[in-house]
Amino acid sequence: MSGFFLIKKVLWKMKKAYRMKKSADIELVMKKGFSKANRTFIVYQYKNPMGKGYRVAISAPKKLGKAVARNKVKRQMRVILQQNSHLLKEGFDYFIIARPNVLEIDFLTLIKQMKHVLRLVHQQPEKKVKKNK
Repeated sequence: MSGFFLIKKVLWKMKKAYRMKKSADIELVMKKGFSKANRTFIVYQYKNPMGKGYRVAISAPKKLGKAVARNKVKRQMRVILQQNSHLLKEGFDYFIIARPNVLEIDFLTLIKQMKHVLRLVHQQPEKKVKKNK
């Protein structure tokens, strides 16, 4: 029985190479990155200066509730990202923030919402053209 729980724990753990922990890195992604949002998530994307792989930071604000609720949301987000890692582009950093209505949605809808917002963030931003007056 203990072997089952060990395997389950290993599956949920995100590798260190894919984690972004430093607040300076997260702030850089927020300030200089491109963002898209839907009702459930906000995703910031920024070209990784190191260029290898992708890195992800996950945030569940205190608006979501107490620590138990926030940790549950972060675990669900990690599982969704691991199952859909093909949607994360190599050479980019991602900062994903959960919105308060994430608690009201079932897991299958969370998966659809995450896929949707990741597809949106990968679309190139439109360049604004200045008109000469």
